[in-house]
Amino acid sequence: MRRGRLVVGLGIVAMLAGADVLTERVGAHAIVDAPNRHAAPPATTQPGEQRIVVGPPAATLSVMVAAPRLPPRATIFILHGIRDSKEHVRAWADHLNEAGYRTVLVDSRGHGRSTGDWLSYGVLESRDLSQLLDALHFDGPIGVMGVSYGGATAVEWAGSEPRVKAAVAVAAFASLRDIVPIYTPRMVPLLGWLIPRWVMQRTVDHAGRLGGFDPDAASPKKAAQACRTPILLVHGRNDTTVPYEQSEMIRDGARDHVTLAPLEAQDHDHIAGDPRLWPLVLDFFGRTFP
Repeated sequence: MRRGRLVVGLGIVAMLAGADVLTERVGAHAIVDAPNRHAAPPATTQPGEQRIVVGPPAATLSVMVAAPRLPPRATIFILHGIRDSKEHVRAWADHLNEAGYRTVLVDSRGHGRSTGDWLSYGVLESRDLSQLLDALHFDGPIGVMGVSYGGATAVEWAGSEPRVKAAVAVAAFASLRDIVPIYTPRMVPLLGWLIPRWVMQRTVDHAGRLGGFDPDAASPKKAAQACRTPILLVHGRNDTTVPYEQSEMIRDGARDHVTLAPLEAQDHDHIAGDPRLWPLVLDFFGRTFP
């Protein structure tokens, strides 16, 4: 009887261990597989589109540059959210162009019309943006504005690139390790709540190995602490996808140069189109780029 119980117990342990390994492998790919993984660049370019090669790892970024009528006050790079494209933040470019800024709409690696196999939550993307800035040869000050995944990348780029003089992050996460335990139950209904936190963190480690980046570097809160660049965080109070507290975590370690503006009764999916965004953003950029 005892031997039978032991066999059953070992079988349960083996099943749990196997489930953890499966969760780690499947989860890691879910984290870092890019929407355009293994895809070739589009066969033709769009009017006004530029394609810039970056890397390693090699990728070709699709970008669109738009200038105001008068000489620009600054150049603002605009970054979309995860599994999205620059087309969904084109209205941002219109607002900024009207206010006198040159804009650069970017399809992040592996998104939209850009190539690339892996997502790195701002790590490789920040390096891409610096290479893109080199290739475009712009004079004058540089700023960046992004939403969600793009917002996190904006802060990480500001933390590593001294040419960036101002950053706006809308609904950004504090770090990859902070957001995965929050996001997993949403992506894995019912069973997601049963996955231990240590399994999630091991999955993040495996994701970093797959994508070729340090997952601990995917951290806007660390990036904000590493720089003195003015940063504006805007976050919806009703955001359940990336909770408001994520922006609080970014701000709390860098209060001398990071400002957090809450948008009451706003969620994650609609914040990019909230008209209350623009007085905040234009005032912030206007003070930084007079």
